[in-house]
Amino acid sequence: MRHLQSLLKFVLLFTGLGLLSPISAQTKWDMYAFPGASHPITVRLGEFAAEVRKQTNGQLIITVRPSGEFPFKATEVVRATGTGQVQMGEGYSGFISGSTPLASIANLPLLVRNSDELDKVWPIIKKYAEPELEKAGVKTLFYFSWPPQNLFGRGPQIKSIEEFAGRKFRTTDGKQSEMLKRLGGSAVSLTLAEVPLAVERGVVDGFMTAGFNVVGAKWSEFVNWGYIPGIHAGGPDYIMVNIDAYKKLKPEVRAVLDKVAAEWGPKMTRENAADETRDLEILKNKFKVDLFVPPQDQIDKLTELMKPYWTSWAEAQGPNAVAAVKEIRAMLNR
Repeated sequence: MRHLQSLLKFVLLFTGLGLLSPISAQTKWDMYAFPGASHPITVRLGEFAAEVRKQTNGQLIITVRPSGEFPFKATEVVRATGTGQVQMGEGYSGFISGSTPLASIANLPLLVRNSDELDKVWPIIKKYAEPELEKAGVKTLFYFSWPPQNLFGRGPQIKSIEEFAGRKFRTTDGKQSEMLKRLGGSAVSLTLAEVPLAVERGVVDGFMTAGFNVVGAKWSEFVNWGYIPGIHAGGPDYIMVNIDAYKKLKPEVRAVLDKVAAEWGPKMTRENAADETRDLEILKNKFKVDLFVPPQDQIDKLTELMKPYWTSWAEAQGPNAVAAVKEIRAMLNR
């Protein structure tokens, strides 16, 4: 009997250790995402986190925290991630252009126009932007692209360059603002939550974004037109990780994280592009939004108007920016 009791105690102890072992091995991270909880981007980042948890057998648990759950803004995510306020953060290039200017180089108007071009020039961007990010204590785990950024509005429709004069639009980055200024318009800085009321009250005539986001953010009911030249690529949208937290992971867990990340960036870009095709049709057919694609000669004229700005922006940022713009223009023959 005593032997049986001893054996039972051993079995219970062994079972208990087995139950505790996975829990003690867990690493829990928070990931900041700037869109709302139901936005497709946030949903896809949640799927990324679920895949990491699955493939690490629960050793790395990433919780995606959408807009409003942390007391910092999308423009502050590099600092928040670098200081460990969160272990991962989503940094859309336009929003982080103030803290890491070279990370937003693809947002220069009419320079890099879509995700295919962004993928082509990504090695150039990474070469110059990654040192800026590393100084802040973060590294790029992966990046993805939103669909091309365009102009959506309410009221009189823009169909020519001259019709920008006197119009006000919400922008996500200073380079978009400079484009409007050079075309005779002006920019207003607004958070995502402020956009609907600003359009309703006429504070702005519209905003720069993708059709995918017009539908995803539920802005479709208060716009009636779109101007679709492909102003610039929708990104990169950087998924950053705190370098110290990354290094502390077990090598096998870090290897799985890297593997899933390498798959997820292209996957999100493809899914976003498919959504853009669908959502532009929804805007046109369901919400009766008049989508105007300017003729090539108008796009060429816009490009010529923006080229001096590419140069002046780069010169203001320093030699690395000058070199990066030169390399990107050569790569794209632009």
